[in-house]
Amino acid sequence: MTQLPVGVTPVAAAALFEHVEPGDRVTALAAGLIIDERAIAAVLAAPSPAVLVCAADVEGAQGVERLDALTFACGVLTLSGTALRTLAARLGEWDLASVMTRAVAGDPAATRIAFSDLPIYAPNRRREIALVWARPDTPEAARSVGETLIAASQKGCLDWPARFLHPLPENLLVRLLAPTRVTPNMVTVFTGVVGVAAGVAFATGWLWTGLILALVTGPLDGVDGKLARTRVEFSKWGDLEHLIDKLLEYGWYLAVAWHFAQTRASMLAFAIAALIILPAIVEAVQGEFFRRITGIQLDDAGTVERRLRLFAGRRNTFLWTWVPFAAFGLWFEGFVSIAVYSVATTGIAQWRFYKRLSQYGRQHGDRIAANYQATSYTFLPRTGA
Repeated sequence: MTQLPVGVTPVAAAALFEHVEPGDRVTALAAGLIIDERAIAAVLAAPSPAVLVCAADVEGAQGVERLDALTFACGVLTLSGTALRTLAARLGEWDLASVMTRAVAGDPAATRIAFSDLPIYAPNRRREIALVWARPDTPEAARSVGETLIAASQKGCLDWPARFLHPLPENLLVRLLAPTRVTPNMVTVFTGVVGVAAGVAFATGWLWTGLILALVTGPLDGVDGKLARTRVEFSKWGDLEHLIDKLLEYGWYLAVAWHFAQTRASMLAFAIAALIILPAIVEAVQGEFFRRITGIQLDDAGTVERRLRLFAGRRNTFLWTWVPFAAFGLWFEGFVSIAVYSVATTGIAQWRFYKRLSQYGRQHGDRIAANYQATSYTFLPRTGA
């Protein structure tokens, strides 16, 4: 028997008329199916009715039901509320899932989406990764698929602490939380509380406490995203989390500046904090502008950008840069080093921003390409994109 997710109430086919209106669009997933969210998104993006399929003659091909000699249904489909109500009314003793699958697959107007044709690049993870499809029938198989999902939830374009230090604690926490009622938003709130506590510790001079708490928020910040991707449990507030992260981070620098201003009787610390925060804001704004224009992240625009991302100044790299200074009691000097790091990173980001934006403009706009050609500096050597 399939165990339903928390909060899901089973409804008999005969009662569907009470829950589904004719104008609704219904999405159906096969019982026990574990599938990549990109496959679900592809079906939802297609005109309804639509069904996910795979070729039966491909080695290792799997499906929930064979449609014909050459095709399996993969367990995800959409159809109209009217169609579902009609099928439910005529169901009798037939299995509703099978009836829906065959009705949609047999509809000449239905969109068939081939699982093998879906792109393997995941924009939200910024890397290529094989799509997951499984229907485990034993606890051991379910655990194996769970490990695959957690591994697949890892982002590919990260700074070095997030890439090399965070995955172990992140994956451990996701394994513990995945079967519970804890939601990604709950993890986000908890991370925010830890972040506020770090700011209070910084402001009151408990620098080691603040630094440790700030470092802890690093892997915690990755848990909510991994948990959401593993359970396909996304929220409209997901983008707001990134803004909260930035506000907390900038608050830390101001809290540290406040502490140094009190202990050193100088406002210089606030100028240093400004050299950390303002360049970071500039870089974040231009990165968002680039994403809105091109549809891709600036730090994932090419090989150079991905390599720079590994060591670029971000919250994680800033904090870990501070650790060796703190170990020798050089807290203020470490704070200054973060400011230098921030300014240098922003300078490099500016260079890559204009480089990639000009490249995108020349490739996607004849008028822009013509303007670049007409206004080029003749004393500069011509270089490739």
